[in-house]
Amino acid sequence: MNFRSAVLPHVRSCRLMLIRSYCSAQEKERMARHSEEILKKYWNSFKTVMTDPSKKSARNKILSTAGIGLVTSYWYFTDETPNDQIRKMVDIFEKGKIDLGADMSVIGNLIKREDLEKRLKEMLRISSEMGTYFLIVGEHGTGKTTLVRNTILKLEKPKGVAHFECPSDINHFAKKLAKHLNCELYTYRFRDVIMQWMTNAIRKEPVDNLKYPSWELLSMRLSNVASYYMRKHKRPIILVLDQVDRIAKQDPIFFGILQDFAKDHADRRSIIIVFIATRSAWSRVTIPFEVGDIPDEQAIKFLQDFKIDPKIAEHVVKYLTGGRFSLLKRFLSEHQINQGKNSFEEFKEKLFWETKRDLYMMKLPRNHEFFLKLANVHHIEIEEARSYMPIDMIHKLVDINILKEHQDFTVSFHSRYVDTYFKEVLQATT
Repeated sequence: MNFRSAVLPHVRSCRLMLIRSYCSAQEKERMARHSEEILKKYWNSFKTVMTDPSKKSARNKILSTAGIGLVTSYWYFTDETPNDQIRKMVDIFEKGKIDLGADMSVIGNLIKREDLEKRLKEMLRISSEMGTYFLIVGEHGTGKTTLVRNTILKLEKPKGVAHFECPSDINHFAKKLAKHLNCELYTYRFRDVIMQWMTNAIRKEPVDNLKYPSWELLSMRLSNVASYYMRKHKRPIILVLDQVDRIAKQDPIFFGILQDFAKDHADRRSIIIVFIATRSAWSRVTIPFEVGDIPDEQAIKFLQDFKIDPKIAEHVVKYLTGGRFSLLKRFLSEHQINQGKNSFEEFKEKLFWETKRDLYMMKLPRNHEFFLKLANVHHIEIEEARSYMPIDMIHKLVDINILKEHQDFTVSFHSRYVDTYFKEVLQATT
């Protein structure tokens, strides 16, 4: 058999498959009527089965088959795979996300802190190269969150950063962080409804011998997201945890777990954790980044930009607010409420009342020897302070923002208005 004779039969068969028979108009009409009759026949049979009480068994079979088909289709097209979840979380980091629970006040947008923003950007870049994690510290109201928020907003995409404010109740930490990152820890999809109906079971979240099961699950998801992001962008993701003091105070063990997680992933250069806190007792600190008050001159100019009289602005900053963001914001609010009338005295009275209240709650007299000493010297070494009152009392005064601890192991009054308050007490007692 030659090549021609071997190939031709195959070619001939292909040609036969492509040939369509000719149909006249009468033939087409006849075929259409035949198809319509077949459809009517099946529809009448279906209608008979669905309406005839004696056809109950057949009806149940039809409904069961249709139901299984619908469930299978829904299950197939709507179920989300683990890779889908990873891509959703990666998308959050690429776009950059800010926790809206953080302070979104206008102050951060009006007072430029370009020097600190530049240092923070550099810190994030260094953290990616060196494989370390960071601590941003500063007193309450100094604008730590505002600084981080503005820096993230100015980053180019893919930003690779997500900012999260730790909840007051740390038992909800993992679940709220997961929700913030668009991650479902315990998925509850249509298949769960079907399985629960078929088995008559009650759905419960996984419980095991781990003390923090939600965090263990979320940490694994974060590790997978970090690996995916590293393959795609050749750099680690950055997770900013704000208000971590809440965790450190409520559950030091879990706080240690978070630090271990940060250290392990920093060593791998896969996830960089940035902790934001007030000055607290840390078991270890890698590279602290401190955010302080703005200079008095800048604070005065800020108030003047809001049409505050220059003399009043200077007086407010010198004796009450200093360069503290939160206090500047409060004064502007008071000024608007009082329409500028006696705004300084009204604001001063409220701040002094809060100080008196805190001292009363701690059962400490305002003319305590320690306060009078501090009003004169401004800073006292912690060891010397312990000669005036127990160390736990000093820590409580730090917690309620009466005192402030410094890195050189000294304490001072927390805010400008607290200093002014005790100086007036001192003048009244002399």
